[in-house]
Amino acid sequence: MKQVNLISSVILASVVSSMPGNVIAQQKKKEKPNVIFVLTDQWRKQALGFKGEDPVQTPHLDEFASWAVSFDNATSCRPVSGPGRACLFTGKYSINNGVFANKVPLATDEESMGRVFKAAGYATAYIGKWHLNGMNDHVTDSVRRQGFDYFVQSMGHQPFFQGYYVQDDKERTYIKGWAPTYETQLGIEFIEKQKTSEQPFCLVLSYNPPHTGGGPGFEDRYQPGKYGPDKKLKMGYGYAGPAEYEALYKDIDYEKNPIRGNLKPIRRSSDTSARVIPGYFGAITAIDNDFGNLMTYLEQNDLLENTIIVFTSDHGESMGSQGLMTKGTWFEESMGVPCLVGWKGVIKPKREIVVFNSIDLMPTLLGLSGLSIPQGVDGVDYSPLLLGKKFKAPEYAFTSFDFGGVEELKAPRYWRAVYTSRYTYVLCGMNQNRAFTKDGLVLYDREKDPLQLNPIYKGMGYDKTIDRLHAELVKHLDETGDPFIKEYWNNPDVGYPKLNKVTMDPYSALRKSGANAKGGKSKGNRNKQLKK
Repeated sequence: MKQVNLISSVILASVVSSMPGNVIAQQKKKEKPNVIFVLTDQWRKQALGFKGEDPVQTPHLDEFASWAVSFDNATSCRPVSGPGRACLFTGKYSINNGVFANKVPLATDEESMGRVFKAAGYATAYIGKWHLNGMNDHVTDSVRRQGFDYFVQSMGHQPFFQGYYVQDDKERTYIKGWAPTYETQLGIEFIEKQKTSEQPFCLVLSYNPPHTGGGPGFEDRYQPGKYGPDKKLKMGYGYAGPAEYEALYKDIDYEKNPIRGNLKPIRRSSDTSARVIPGYFGAITAIDNDFGNLMTYLEQNDLLENTIIVFTSDHGESMGSQGLMTKGTWFEESMGVPCLVGWKGVIKPKREIVVFNSIDLMPTLLGLSGLSIPQGVDGVDYSPLLLGKKFKAPEYAFTSFDFGGVEELKAPRYWRAVYTSRYTYVLCGMNQNRAFTKDGLVLYDREKDPLQLNPIYKGMGYDKTIDRLHAELVKHLDETGDPFIKEYWNNPDVGYPKLNKVTMDPYSALRKSGANAKGGKSKGNRNKQLKK
């Protein structure tokens, strides 16, 4: 086991920025723009300071938003990690890319984002969480890296003592320190090597936080509602950020000052989310600082005008809303994601309210970069909208859920939803989430009810809207060959999935999901003032 103590990313940035200006000026302008895709895990759309919803501080992302487009109605096509990422990188619905649950691998022949950029002559890099390799997430075969040549993969969820496989190293390297800072550091090093080249680059920085984690620094942490066999709360796995960032949120009594108006005791328990909020927000503000260091480097090295930058997440975090934690439901806190797209001097800043699905990011980035979009992509290219050209945005985004992971094949959580800039319409199968519906159907008018506290059913004055959205959802399911309505919606014994395109036989997946299913063995200071 190798162990490396973390060096602040700001040191690297300051060294690079001290290079003579003529060296920077000598670099040739690339014909195609660079692309930096910053992906987080479980960061909900409300947790951005400029949005004025969650009481969280994100000064660097707020500054980025001042010259970027924020898709305020961006949604995760499949709000769970592996499937959500597969949708992002392929531009396809889960039923078409095959990744219907965690621990189902993405097929090697998928025309994913990394492959397309590499084929177009880009230098490609992926740093951080992958979660697309199946039962054992450690990627040892370069073919399974989906076109990313420089590949540094984090393993597990221990952001203060994170393990990594660097390229083809067989030995795991452990980093003592905040993982996103190390990953940002590696990203800057990669960019530095490409800076004087005529070859454009595509870099993915995939941070694991603010997702729940464990290991060092998590000994006294828990997730609300998680109990052990002894009926006591499980400790050692929960939410955490660096202490100095958590401190920004520890002087508030979140029981008396709830962060959101739809908080309830966590379902099937009396716990609340109040105690875990400093860890969640602290992780977010820490990542914001790392993002700020990256932006400082790009600015000081004259790279902003030729680089498209994306900031988003694979799904959100309920954090007590509706009495829920984490993800997997159709509610805004679970399904809604931050989605910022910036290209300095090219894209005009705007708070955009059209619907934007996670499958739309891949074709949109290709469109902005002047690259052809592969056949079979389900997402829509929004680059005309971003470039100020004539564009009619889709009225509907479609989202779905089946399982958290393959271990759940006997206990599915099927639901399907259609999402507009105003409404969320849901059909839910006969599972634990059906309690939020009436006979498996529910509508929310988010314009009048943004906290989704007033579910709407047939006979409540919205029947025409329900009929219209139901027809659109049925049409979508028919077009994608999704058997949800016939097989799952009102079936109390749905059993195993009957999906039409999968990359793993679900029966063998279930057999493999026991003890051998686990993958592997075993602060910057940009110094934007934060309020205490």
